[in-house]
Amino acid sequence: MEEGMRSPARPWTQTQAGSPRSMYPVRMANGRTSAAHNSLAALEAKTPVQPHIRNDGEDKWRRLGARILPVFTGERLHCTIEECNEVVRSCLRSSEQLEQVWPEIHGILRMGMASVVRILYRQVNMTPKYENRSNPAGVLAMPSASLLCESVRADAAVEALAFVWEMVNSHVVPYIEGVFLPLVQFGIAAASSGNSAKLSVRNAVLLHFRDSVVVPLLPSLDEVVNMARAQISLSCLPALVHMLTILTALNPTDRGQFYQTAKALSSLLQA
Repeated sequence: MEEGMRSPARPWTQTQAGSPRSMYPVRMANGRTSAAHNSLAALEAKTPVQPHIRNDGEDKWRRLGARILPVFTGERLHCTIEECNEVVRSCLRSSEQLEQVWPEIHGILRMGMASVVRILYRQVNMTPKYENRSNPAGVLAMPSASLLCESVRADAAVEALAFVWEMVNSHVVPYIEGVFLPLVQFGIAAASSGNSAKLSVRNAVLLHFRDSVVVPLLPSLDEVVNMARAQISLSCLPALVHMLTILTALNPTDRGQFYQTAKALSSLLQA
């Protein structure tokens, strides 16, 4: 691993040799546990053109995605972060132009968020629902968080949201930052602690989480605001405020619905 990057704490409990178990038990259907925002498309389009490197095809990106995706279900990587770093470097060297790198990463993150939405459904004991739309060949169908919002009570939806937020913030983000550390070294991504116009890997993950998971659940969050004003106790309120505070900071000039919901929940927590 690169100097200065700590490996995230192991997110699993070893029950048998070589048999990892997730630290995030997901509630299965049988009851057991087991936008006035920056669009991601716009972020991809604004990626600056960089000097090109050699081209080696897309297979390396697919293999990298296959290694990373278990993280989005609460598991640990199926290899070391150092090994993933080497795969990322190989992908970067194989890209014709560095401007092509972010679309590949966004594709991996979109697939990861599809797994997060599936966990959201499992937390409320529902089979994932999909919008009635056809997807191009090879494009993963994305479960609809909006349909979940329409199908369950607001308090159940936001409790599930608080659960997946904890997983994404404390587990997914540190791992993905570690995996894609070479992007900072190649000058493609900003360091998370830096002040740069470039997109950081951390912010990329959070933007995907915001747009794929949180924004579709805004109606449930707004309903929770009314519940809290009616003195209905919600144990997940601090987690929701924490989540919305971080996500609102991704676009501090936006004062739309997302900001208003975050402000209302924060005021209720401080009351």
